[in-house]
Amino acid sequence: MRTPENLKNLLYPLLSIALLFVILIGMKSAAYFINIMLISVILTLLGIPIMKRLNKAGLSDILSVTIIIIIYIVCILGFVFLIYESLYVFISRLPEYEYLLTERLSELLDILARFNISGDMVASVLKPDWNAISKMLFEVVAGGSMLAMDLFFILVITCFALLEVHKMPGRIEKVYGEGSGKVENVKVIISNIIKWLVVKTKTNVVLGASFGGMLYILGIDMAVFWGLMAIILSYIPYVGLIIVSIPAIFLAWLQLGVWGAVVVIVGICIINAVVENFVFSKFAADSFQIPPPDRHCNDHPVVVDFRSCRVVSLGSVHCNHYRTPAGKSGHEMDNYTSRIRRSGAG
Repeated sequence: MRTPENLKNLLYPLLSIALLFVILIGMKSAAYFINIMLISVILTLLGIPIMKRLNKAGLSDILSVTIIIIIYIVCILGFVFLIYESLYVFISRLPEYEYLLTERLSELLDILARFNISGDMVASVLKPDWNAISKMLFEVVAGGSMLAMDLFFILVITCFALLEVHKMPGRIEKVYGEGSGKVENVKVIISNIIKWLVVKTKTNVVLGASFGGMLYILGIDMAVFWGLMAIILSYIPYVGLIIVSIPAIFLAWLQLGVWGAVVVIVGICIINAVVENFVFSKFAADSFQIPPPDRHCNDHPVVVDFRSCRVVSLGSVHCNHYRTPAGKSGHEMDNYTSRIRRSGAG
């Protein structure tokens, strides 16, 4: 029996929707394991440069990995201690925050009343439920055992991954054969990913230190904690710094008033602009060995090879009209780069 044409047209959308639901349910169920694996991969990639330096110093792989894991454990324990210390400070000062919030809301309502604006909605939004916040914080503290178990699995996976790093080239050659070029491509990709992670980490450290230092100078509570959170959350593009800035701005408003919040907002914008445009560029140029632009050229041409994640500088090409064409294949990209180099040399 043949399926009618209209039933076929209806069947494909239904199957697509069902497949989408299955994928979403699978992602939700596997989110816990995916998060652990992603964190482990990041720690592994950050540990590879340290392991190489320790190997050059004459240490064995096992001893190098042991030192790296100890460093990670010390950093994690310090971070956990800072979290618990900050939570203790926050909980102990809840009555003070509640009193300050009442004062700030009365000031804000007076300002709104001058413009004949009702402040009931603003007051309901800005006035939090302190009991609910306290309960949530105590639940976070009580969940420390689960956090410790997650960290244990992450460190175990990271440990075995670091020990297997040197065996990867041999296994790739077994699969694709010697001389296939796959090993070199994988090394280039992993090397550039590591370089990017190192650059991003150093940039985040500068950003977090500047952010935390500004809050500390202004006298905002838990300034060190907010700076450390800025380092971690800045790995999230675009929204990471915003997430950590909101509670810091709220505390600045509570402790210093409206102008204190304005100063923090302006300071965050200045710090982010300087770090992202100058500090990150400097670290990236040093890490990827991009030479400074030629004085005789308005634009320093750079080709990005997305096939192998390479950033190819074209050197002192006295022309600013070259651009990477869209849709170029890997082979065409190599020819394109060679042609631009020859034209610059000539």
